[in-house]
Amino acid sequence: MKNVLLDKGIILPSGEISKDKVNLVTGAITQPFAEMVWVTTGDDMETVNRLTDVLVTMNTPADRGKLFKIIKMLYGLMGLPFSEEAEPMDADPAVLEYFIFSFTADFGEVIQDLIAEEAE
Repeated sequence: MKNVLLDKGIILPSGEISKDKVNLVTGAITQPFAEMVWVTTGDDMETVNRLTDVLVTMNTPADRGKLFKIIKMLYGLMGLPFSEEAEPMDADPAVLEYFIFSFTADFGEVIQDLIAEEAE
């Protein structure tokens, strides 16, 4: 599976993570996810905060794989397709760690933008 990460440019030939590539993927998939969370919860910040807490507290070596599966399940529950580009990111622990970090940061930014739009 690590070959897939190499083929997709997620891991560079040097073995380093292409953080730019991971950021592009998470940026693309997080926007529709966060918007759907916002809409389906009726802009309920309590639910958004609970989800954010899950994203942060489960971002541990022991729970990252489970968290990745939860994220994929949430996409399905909301009727959103999960990205083929993101699909293999759980094949490498360091890639998964950076993916979850980037996804969580992007989620928070999108939610803040949605709050700001609503305030206008």
